[in-house]
Amino acid sequence: MNFLETAVNRSRSTLCILLLILLVGISARNEMPVEMQPDVSLPFVIVSVFQEGISPEDGARLLLRPLEQELRTIEGLEELKGTARESMAYILAEFESDKDIKLAVTEVREAVDRAKAELPQEAEEPVVDEASATDFPAIVVTLRGEVSERTLFQSAQMLKREFEGIPAVLEANMVGHREEVAEVIIDPDQLEHYGITSAELINAVIGNNLLVPAGELDRNKGRFAIKVPGLIETAEDVFGIPIKSTPDGVITLGEVTDIRRTFKDPSRFTSVNGDSAIAVEVTKRRDANQIAVTRQVQATVERLRANIPKGVTVEYVLDTSGFALTMVSEMEGNIVTAMLLVMVIVVAALGFRSGLLVGFGIPFSLLFAVIIINYLGYSFNMMVMFGMLLALGMLIDGAIVITEFADRKMAEGLSSNAAYQISVRRMFWPVVASTATTLAAFLPLMFWPGVAGEFMGYLPTTVFAVLVGSLLYALLFAPVLGSLMGRSEMELGVQQYLKRLE
Repeated sequence: MNFLETAVNRSRSTLCILLLILLVGISARNEMPVEMQPDVSLPFVIVSVFQEGISPEDGARLLLRPLEQELRTIEGLEELKGTARESMAYILAEFESDKDIKLAVTEVREAVDRAKAELPQEAEEPVVDEASATDFPAIVVTLRGEVSERTLFQSAQMLKREFEGIPAVLEANMVGHREEVAEVIIDPDQLEHYGITSAELINAVIGNNLLVPAGELDRNKGRFAIKVPGLIETAEDVFGIPIKSTPDGVITLGEVTDIRRTFKDPSRFTSVNGDSAIAVEVTKRRDANQIAVTRQVQATVERLRANIPKGVTVEYVLDTSGFALTMVSEMEGNIVTAMLLVMVIVVAALGFRSGLLVGFGIPFSLLFAVIIINYLGYSFNMMVMFGMLLALGMLIDGAIVITEFADRKMAEGLSSNAAYQISVRRMFWPVVASTATTLAAFLPLMFWPGVAGEFMGYLPTTVFAVLVGSLLYALLFAPVLGSLMGRSEMELGVQQYLKRLE
């Protein structure tokens, strides 16, 4: 126990280390992202393929079958579930729980690349996505009102751009809107008048809105690329598309058609309280604080409210931060209440000085555990708080044993320094064994397989971290504090005698 003697003799350095751990723990708590539930990696990968107009029967034969044949060759694959719908087919690939999901996604992409040669040419590029529980939006902002659809669309686009500028936001998706297009209504009389066929009209439209490279220009000062600008950027560019050249001039698209701005036919609808609306779904990044993200989104809306046209009502739907904040507040309140109850019981049983010495181990152990779980990349969720609450009644056992034995030795006349050193030497293995038996009870939970095991793994890890912190406090910091705070019966008697002489 020479290390303990060094720590006691150099109490200032030891107290500085104690203060440093507390400050780092507070800083780690402020940095930890807050979530309702743990972020669990689901062993599922989704492969989707879109082909316009294909029937479910043809989709199963032409899209699903080639993909399934290649996906079956992947190791660790448990089950494939394919579904074909109108114009779309997708496959849900389930892997073993111990399979690295990042490796699984890579292997699925490689298998899909091999199967693309067997897919129809009309099919779009297959999309491979990892199924994740964090894809659920953190907050949904809706816009509705007695205004035109274009006004809602432009307002939603403005909010979408601002939301995507927030560092903690992963993406912001608009739902319930229709894609804006230019509708061209052909005038048959004009086509007949100018002698334009339908094929000429179609080829003229297809041949525009292209960026045509025209080679390079080599001059003495360098080489420059030449391109023919043909991209459509304004409404005038659409009206000015050349259709046919005649001796009298060039006939443009605007002369033989009626062009207007409109929207595509709707494929899905969004309504709030029975009114048509456009929703902006905001998804946070994986390591972001859920409550902070929703507050930043709400602050952005309030900042831009003056730029939103009158008559547009902005509301928040599926705001999960309120529930998360309430849950965190209630759990933290329960932890504080439990700490106070434990302190009352300890002070009533051991006295004020010993109770204060033992009770100080509660915040130390909790903050020490926060450092560990933050280092592991965990979020501050209900399982972490439940683990802290569960370990709250067990973390003071070692400090009680050390303090009580030291008090007995001080009652026999030993100094506080010697009493606490003897207490640690005598009670070292009993305290370690007591903590180890408690940890052993939670050890099987750490090896629970599957998604449920990954979800429950936060609980034993938190309990382990709290109890390790309590063990460190009971065997190192409590003796140092006790040697400074405690006084033996002989010392108290000498002090009382000196006071009487005065």
